[in-house]
Amino acid sequence: MKSIRTAIIVLSILSLGVPSYGASGLALMKIEQGARASGMGGAFVSVPSDPTSALYNPAGAVDVTEFTATFGHTSYWENIRLESGFFATNLFDRVSAHGGIRFAAVDKLEGRLGPSSGYEEFDAHDISFKGGLSYKLTPKIAVGAAMGWYIEKIDVYRGSAFNFDLGLLAKLKENINVGVSVTDVGSDFELTNVGLGSSREISLPTTFRVGGSYKYRHYLGAADIVIRDSDTHLHLGVEASPHEMFKVRGGYMSGYNSKNITAGVAFTKRNLTIDYAFVPYSNELGTTHMFNFTFSL
Repeated sequence: MKSIRTAIIVLSILSLGVPSYGASGLALMKIEQGARASGMGGAFVSVPSDPTSALYNPAGAVDVTEFTATFGHTSYWENIRLESGFFATNLFDRVSAHGGIRFAAVDKLEGRLGPSSGYEEFDAHDISFKGGLSYKLTPKIAVGAAMGWYIEKIDVYRGSAFNFDLGLLAKLKENINVGVSVTDVGSDFELTNVGLGSSREISLPTTFRVGGSYKYRHYLGAADIVIRDSDTHLHLGVEASPHEMFKVRGGYMSGYNSKNITAGVAFTKRNLTIDYAFVPYSNELGTTHMFNFTFSL
């Protein structure tokens, strides 16, 4: 079973084999980030006031009123993990700042350079640094922008690329938001190593999102259309707050080979929140558990 899972992971995520990498890189950065957003099926382009909102829409930090930070941990299958840290804070009357770091690692992969060579273990790492600003044009319309740097390392090969995000968030009514964004826009890059050649050009995981959210009393519903790698997906999410200290979430993502439903919960005590998301995978890929620890000052 372990060998089957490892093979699927290698083929579907990294497209291993230097110099024959696939055209799409940074695959681990395509996974939904943040336990709250993941529990809602990644339908988050129109949901503001969360430190991870800016990942889906750089205008999403506009309603943050105090310094808020969140730290996350995600484990995928047997040897994949994602660590993250994000913040958002109000700078001026209409301006908020946001930023964060994501680190993804796949450990103890087996690969070889040719049919006559033996198998060797190696690691793969993806790192993202990003920061930006959200600005309120009017009381109901906000825009945002962010820029950052991606670094990818697979075995002894490395590459990096500059990228930027743009977004808009509008409040149609007091309880209705709409958002649109484009994230991870930038030039292609190569994985290189002096003396060993380089990979083909690798494109960034550019993503287009448009969606809306509706809040009724203690309930929040959201829907996004997500376009990435020429594929279109529908993301749906709900969040209920039966108690001020407790929230439950559910989500659905269409058009993916190995995932669709998600779920999550959150516990809040004063200025501290613990978020948890549960994402089951098909094709014998197991279950993913996501955690975020969030605090405000």
